[in-house]
Amino acid sequence: MAHININIKIIILVTIVAVAIFTGCLEEVVQTSTKLPKIPELTEFFNPNITEQTLPYSKASGSRVCLVNYKNATDPTWNELMSFLEKDDSDEQPYIESSFVCADFAEMLHNNAEASGIKAAFVSVDFVVGEGHALNAFNTTDRGQVYVDCTGKGFHPPVSPSRISQETDSYREYHHFDYSSDKIAYVVDGKEYGSISIDKATSPEYWFYEDYNQKWDAYDRALEAYNSDIEEYNKAVEAYERDVDAYETAVGGRTHISDPEEYERLDKMYNDLKARENELDISGRELGARRDRLDERQEELGYYRWESLGVVMSVDGYW
Repeated sequence: MAHININIKIIILVTIVAVAIFTGCLEEVVQTSTKLPKIPELTEFFNPNITEQTLPYSKASGSRVCLVNYKNATDPTWNELMSFLEKDDSDEQPYIESSFVCADFAEMLHNNAEASGIKAAFVSVDFVVGEGHALNAFNTTDRGQVYVDCTGKGFHPPVSPSRISQETDSYREYHHFDYSSDKIAYVVDGKEYGSISIDKATSPEYWFYEDYNQKWDAYDRALEAYNSDIEEYNKAVEAYERDVDAYETAVGGRTHISDPEEYERLDKMYNDLKARENELDISGRELGARRDRLDERQEELGYYRWESLGVVMSVDGYW
């Protein structure tokens, strides 16, 4: 019986020691766990309203195009899109072959639009001849799909047909005048890629681009004809002024001509000069009216335009 009591005491003692050891270990674990950093909330790593999409297109740096899409972005109206483009500064970036190219512009405009609540697409265009191009697309609620090309200065400068070289009768490119690089693009398979400044484009339809182009061509022809007529008019004015000088030299300041033959000759010179003066006056007014009409047409069309990048072979869009 005494042997049994001793065993019970030993078991109780072992149990007490074990509990004490376990309690100490538990306290140590608890103390140690309080020193570990907290696990961040999941929202710090993932926003369910934003997704990123990497495209198989490279930017100037060599990295892939990365689209940032916002779940709450919606399709804009035409006016909302124009308002956004006027405020956005993507087009103000300079195009530099080694650091910022068309893919960079298209990525920037896409991500800026999405961040502003406007749903946008990155668009890649391949041409029948030459390198491809990148731009953007928007589905407007009132005018359908709209292509926008914001590639900045240094890529494909516009030409100013309002200035024609009289020596070569050909267009000159003027890189020094200020212009906006925001353009509505016109992209249709098998047709030439077109661009119109956003302040002159009132429709995204391809017929509008064709009509706009025809108006520019008509304006160019009218302006070239006007410049040619102005050149002839100026020559006629110079000849008239030389003949006036010759007449005044012949008269020599006299107020009375006694020789009848000389008087008749000078009188004929005078009458011829007056007739030519009237003709020049009429021609000058007609040329002035033509200039006014040309100015009105140029105000409608703008002071510059972009030539086509080429004939479109294929178009791929990523929303």
